[in-house]
Amino acid sequence: MHAVFSEFDPLAAKQAINTEVAIYALKREIQNILDSYMGWYDPFSELIQNGLDAIDERVSEGEEDYKPQIWVTINVKENTLVVTDNGTGLSKEKYEQFMAPCFSFKSGNTRGHKGVGATYLGYGFNYIQIATKTEDYSAVGKMTDARKWHSDPNPAGNPKVVHDSSGPVCGEFKSIDKGVSFAVIFDKSTNPKALSWVQAEKAEQWLTILSVKTGIGSIIEHSNIIVTVKVIDRNGEITRVDKSGTEYLWPHKLVAKAVKLSSVRKKVIELFAKAGADFRMPARMKNIECLYERITHDKLKDFVDIDDAENEIIERHRPVVYFAYMHTAKFWRIYNDGLGIRGGVSILQPGVQLAANNMPQGEVSQIPLTRNIGRQNQIHVVVHLDDCRADLGRKGFQKELIEFSQVLSRKLIEGPIAKLRKYLRPVTGSRGDLQRQQQVAEWKAEFEKHEREHPLVIENTNFFLPVKSVAITSRPTREQDVIALFNQLLAGGVIRGIRIMATNERLTYDGMYRVFFEVPDENHIHDQESNPLGVTRDNVQSGFKSEPKILEYKFSLDALIEDIETGTKNSNDIDLVVVWETGKDYQGNYLITSLLDPDNLSERAYHGITHVMTNLNTGQREMDLIVLQELVDFLNDEVGEIDRQRKKYEEI
Repeated sequence: MHAVFSEFDPLAAKQAINTEVAIYALKREIQNILDSYMGWYDPFSELIQNGLDAIDERVSEGEEDYKPQIWVTINVKENTLVVTDNGTGLSKEKYEQFMAPCFSFKSGNTRGHKGVGATYLGYGFNYIQIATKTEDYSAVGKMTDARKWHSDPNPAGNPKVVHDSSGPVCGEFKSIDKGVSFAVIFDKSTNPKALSWVQAEKAEQWLTILSVKTGIGSIIEHSNIIVTVKVIDRNGEITRVDKSGTEYLWPHKLVAKAVKLSSVRKKVIELFAKAGADFRMPARMKNIECLYERITHDKLKDFVDIDDAENEIIERHRPVVYFAYMHTAKFWRIYNDGLGIRGGVSILQPGVQLAANNMPQGEVSQIPLTRNIGRQNQIHVVVHLDDCRADLGRKGFQKELIEFSQVLSRKLIEGPIAKLRKYLRPVTGSRGDLQRQQQVAEWKAEFEKHEREHPLVIENTNFFLPVKSVAITSRPTREQDVIALFNQLLAGGVIRGIRIMATNERLTYDGMYRVFFEVPDENHIHDQESNPLGVTRDNVQSGFKSEPKILEYKFSLDALIEDIETGTKNSNDIDLVVVWETGKDYQGNYLITSLLDPDNLSERAYHGITHVMTNLNTGQREMDLIVLQELVDFLNDEVGEIDRQRKKYEEI
């Protein structure tokens, strides 16, 4: 049945929103919810969680011939995520109320029941479409610019869900009898900003990711659900994979020879009783690639010693503990590299993954070892807890539960695993040496080609005396190259106002420096030919030495913008950023002023900085920049680069 669609305000469900004070209070409530969602995969988790909960509800109704299914469509080209289920659907009442803060129709037995996920989806993005279909109600509505509304101090009314005459984004939605379809579009103000960032272009890649990061990776297998993942890559090419059942990506299933720890322990006891200490293990129990086990809460005492406080947590939350201990710590890197996604992105990694409501939640935490350091890098532990919920949004679990899981993991490593490690396959290095030699040869060839095609030349002969040339032969390709080139420019006298205090990583930042104005002053004063990165005479502070300042290195400024917007790093802490290129993600929130443009020379506070980044919202000077690519081009072609600087930065 199709009801007449009238636009509505989702916040009306909270009542009394017609006063300015009430609206501000609601905005603060929404902000708290949005702040609790910091993970790159949070939109995937929330949408899939909602779909699986709806499917579980319909399964519980005992409907004959019901075939549960969930469709996930990831459109990298259009930067869109669509999740559709054939669960119960949303009634008219639920449809008009479910996005209100802390307003939930779910029970505590479902994956989501805090009433914040739908609010995050509705107000964390600037486009969301919600299509619903039940026996007596169907609707297709959309809400736009809700995130912009939330950040606007004086918005013109609340965002409304309006009828979407274009119909549901998901093609499969038309064929189902009941269910819900959500579609969200990502942009520069959302997290993630671009689905292309992770560089997963195929459906199989995304299914792997979702099987670790979302409810598709259920801790207890749900074999009846059909999962369909469809991916449209940047070129518009489509791949699709269908999978029967939801189940976590258990690491022991990824190797050729995995054996349960309890089986090995049982065999050791059996053979020792027969032959004493000189017994020989059968071949199937030697050279093991992975020792694993799944332990229910009532069996934990059979594996590790449990104290009273831990026993109380066990009785309250009935944990199910899974672990996979690999014969080499390299397994995780090799596996992640083999996925063919963005370098450095770890989908499966060592540590403790907490789970609740039959799905992984929160981030993996490290296992603190006081001895045998390094063994924690060989194990992946999943601890599923009953009667437990993650904090608001997806920030994580209570501290006592995190510590309990970490201590339990440590006891497993230092207890039963340590006793049976000798049956793991030894890491001899022989086969790895051949692979390493091939990799090194390929690496050398790759960089010889890069050196030929992208040489680094600085033609200004006033620097790098007496050789008058930089010691780096090719243009940077990664952050380490940026650091090396920057230090060359310091040593060669190109940059004279900075002294490095430390480059080792402390806290979350890369290093510290001081600003110096050492005598003679002429070394700091701008001269077009001999000192192009100098300051005006008025800006010279003879003999000045600053307090320690924070320094960051990145290949692209985009990476730092990402760190700032995800909360990994705080722009208020950072004084100077050295990058090879600016990228484009700063646009919209920041303004960059080029100090290579002689019209802006007076804004250079100390020798060497090439640009200044300003916050467009506050107007404050955010941080100084040294953009090495543009600096090198400036030294080689000053007139041409000044023209390029004006075109690039004055058009914004």
